[in-house]
Amino acid sequence: MTFRFLLASIAIVTIWLTGCGSSEFGGDSIKGMLEGSPLKLSGEQVTLTGPQVDCGVQNELWDPPSGNTARLTQKGRALKFSDDVRVSDPEIPRPYTQVTGAFPVSVVDVSRVRDTDNGMKLADVKMGIVIAHDCFAIPLPVMGVRKGKFSPDAPVVFRFQGSGKDWTLDKLMH
Repeated sequence: MTFRFLLASIAIVTIWLTGCGSSEFGGDSIKGMLEGSPLKLSGEQVTLTGPQVDCGVQNELWDPPSGNTARLTQKGRALKFSDDVRVSDPEIPRPYTQVTGAFPVSVVDVSRVRDTDNGMKLADVKMGIVIAHDCFAIPLPVMGVRKGKFSPDAPVVFRFQGSGKDWTLDKLMH
């Protein structure tokens, strides 16, 4: 009887310990945190495809391109675009524009998580914002910053504060 009780106790403790999640803060935690609620962005650059630019013109989100830009309209501003669309830029090979507001996001990849000197963590994230409009069936990629300039190939860097399992988003870094 004592042996069975001991065996049952060991089984219960083993199951309980197996159910305990890892306290490691990593890519899955970051993805869940960022996708869990709309993210407030201010003046962030997002890239567009040629068909998205054309669709935006057809839906009067911006005027047809004139030179290097397509002027944003009130319909575009209502979707939280905050600057004209740049259709041609020698430093950025894709059309892009700026957004400001709270957006649902879709995380594509968390490539690196690292500790800082002050106990916080930095995470390099490739992600896109979700805009509920037919022109934007796929999330618009958010540009990160490389060498002080926005770059479509650079990840967005987020800073998190906390410890153990309790981490919170502190801010988007540039």
